[in-house]
Amino acid sequence: MPELPEVESFRRYVEDHALHRKIQVIKLSTAQMLQNTTLNSLKEVLESNTFVSTYRHGKFLFIKLKEHGFLMLHFGMTGELLYAGKNNTPPKNYILRIHFHDGSTFSFSDSRMLGKIALTENYNDFIKQRGYGPDALEIAEKEFMTLLSKRKAAIKTVLMNQKIIAGIGNEFSDAILFQCSIHPLSAVNHLKNVQVEEVFEVTKKILKEAVKVNADRDKLNHYFLLNQRKEGLTCVRCNGKTAFKTIGGRSSYFCPSCQILPEQKTQISLFGE
Repeated sequence: MPELPEVESFRRYVEDHALHRKIQVIKLSTAQMLQNTTLNSLKEVLESNTFVSTYRHGKFLFIKLKEHGFLMLHFGMTGELLYAGKNNTPPKNYILRIHFHDGSTFSFSDSRMLGKIALTENYNDFIKQRGYGPDALEIAEKEFMTLLSKRKAAIKTVLMNQKIIAGIGNEFSDAILFQCSIHPLSAVNHLKNVQVEEVFEVTKKILKEAVKVNADRDKLNHYFLLNQRKEGLTCVRCNGKTAFKTIGGRSSYFCPSCQILPEQKTQISLFGE
């Protein structure tokens, strides 16, 4: 599932392969993923236009056009990008395919079609209008602490709530909480300040390293529960066994032997309040 590091990798991929090529024609296999736009609008804006730069916020990729704003891509659970040179065959399956004048193509595929494609004049307005929180890589510690203070929801749910902090998904949240020895069901307002500070520091550390290796999960194996996600695994820290639980509608893996749930006097919310 693409999370912040994968989307950052996609951003760099666009920078390397799709900028400064004039768009000849676009093809759309389905309009299901279009958000607040139409095929005709997409063709009108993109065709004869040129990509000139990129920007990422959380899990959103914005590709700036020479004219008329940005193309926005959200990758859902299975979104991918693939560039094919003029002598290479583009992928058979795609949602959006961009044909450049030099004969090369750039394809956006998404087998589960849970992603989004949109046009926007200003990416800051797009983010603000939809209420997304600050980017997980860019947020400062003071803002992080303020956003999490007094939250009654489970820490796992809060970390994944894109309206609070943008970019952290299911797998990275489990890895972060394991590194901090924090149970994913711990209510944020029951954690000590030093624990929340550690969550901030570990979040930055893991995401920066993941970005550095272009989200190559094979190079991140030392982060337990990032690539290995199964119930009954032997914990690398205490030799306990990993457990599975659905939290806020998402699958969660943790070690109950060393990620101990603190006593909580009030019932937690699972919806990120």
